[in-house]
Amino acid sequence: MRFNIIATLLFTFTLFSAKAQQDAQFSDYKLNMSSFNPAFAGFFDGSVLLIHRTQFAGFDGAPETQNLNINIPIDLNMGAGFNVTNQKLGVTQNIVITGDYSYTIYTDELNMLSFGLKAGLSILDIDYSRLDLNNADDLSFQNNIENQVTPRVGVGLLFNTPNWFIGLSTPNFIKESYNPTIKTSTITTMPQIYFTTGYQTRINDDLLFKPSILAKAVENAPLAIDFALNFEFREKFRFGASYRWNSAITGMMGINLLQDFQAGYAYDYNINGLGKYAPSSHQFYIKYIFKQSKNIRRECSCSFTDPTNNLGF
Repeated sequence: MRFNIIATLLFTFTLFSAKAQQDAQFSDYKLNMSSFNPAFAGFFDGSVLLIHRTQFAGFDGAPETQNLNINIPIDLNMGAGFNVTNQKLGVTQNIVITGDYSYTIYTDELNMLSFGLKAGLSILDIDYSRLDLNNADDLSFQNNIENQVTPRVGVGLLFNTPNWFIGLSTPNFIKESYNPTIKTSTITTMPQIYFTTGYQTRINDDLLFKPSILAKAVENAPLAIDFALNFEFREKFRFGASYRWNSAITGMMGINLLQDFQAGYAYDYNINGLGKYAPSSHQFYIKYIFKQSKNIRRECSCSFTDPTNNLGF
């Protein structure tokens, strides 16, 4: 009986997420903000970031996400980026591949306004044959979706001051509809709107405090809001906590391993409906930073460290 309840909850979550969550969710969103706002592309030192996230750990079919995030500063005004995200969710797999470009206008000596453009494609696979259905004749589950390719185009804005930033974006404003040959089986995703803002202040010579907020809105789904309190200690160690409204409480940390490498971990304690059966989610990352000349790096309060040091958090 307990297994049936869990299976039903996970299946319901899978179908809801295919319609409402759509874009991958990350515990420590400050690591890869260019994935949802292309105005961040190449804003910091050049970097290669790998993320692995397991949501509702311990259950077959629970969400699992990998992200490759590359940022390349070009000059004082331009940056570029590349993102590959692989998301598995129940019987679905969605691979999103995008390229990013950002351009910065200096409104004065300290403040900047950046514009971003994101373009690429998504590849969707849904294997309904893996479902154990009571009604095998249900037309909604008789036609798999295989390698369904759709274009993605997104835009983003970022306004940055030495101590504060605000951003608004959508990683994809093209409405995607998937129809595997019959009208009775259609999946439609709607674009998500992202709003983010943050502030930084120095508590003492060793400790920086950087609170931030990320809000995500999509049609026919509840507003999702993350409140994060991040700290940096002696430009070597980062730690913090966040609260995702009615969903999870997260603890996170990162450490500078070598001059150009970082690694970190985030733990979610799920407080939503599935938390009773799958209380935890885990996210790991490793990051490599290229050396870049300081005269072609845009400095930003949205980074997680003092930009005069090559930590790139």
